[in-house]
Amino acid sequence: MGNYATTALAFDLGATSGRAILGILSRDRLDIEEIHRFRNEPVQTPRGLRWNSSALRQALEDGLRKSGSAH
Repeated sequence: MGNYATTALAFDLGATSGRAILGILSRDRLDIEEIHRFRNEPVQTPRGLRWNSSALRQALEDGLRKSGSAH
């Protein structure tokens, strides 16, 4: 097989935290690295607790930025 590398970024959103995970597949080996971890705190609205979409968007953008500078 030729020398190849495939990189993927995944986000894991949980009830109270989230993380960005970078995966690199190279020569039939998968390496994964947590590159960003963040809090996921709900906000109170008149309709109840909701995810804080603006804070989550910022956290996802931070993860994307960090993935560009990783490796």
